[in-house]
Amino acid sequence: MNITITDKAKAKLKEYQASNDSFLRIGVTAGGCSGMTYTATIETDAKDDDETVENDGLRIHADMRSALFLDGLVIDYSDDLIQAGFRLSNPNAAKSCGCGASFGV
Repeated sequence: MNITITDKAKAKLKEYQASNDSFLRIGVTAGGCSGMTYTATIETDAKDDDETVENDGLRIHADMRSALFLDGLVIDYSDDLIQAGFRLSNPNAAKSCGCGASFGV
């Protein structure tokens, strides 16, 4: 699994304590208007079957099923006044909804 994290996203994740003993868990679940949606949490307990990516002191974990859909993902952070937040760009997505919260393959 290959995931890229931009410098702005790294800084924001470190603010959320996603370093040292904790990590970002990202997943894919059924839902949203395009069929699949992302989940993201800061956690401290890894699972035996996790796929793990380490990038500049940050760890990202995903379950094996989600990892299939996350390969090539780019995580960015935007501080726009209207829609500040993390932005996920997924090359595996064949379609996405208008707000970008869900995708389909």
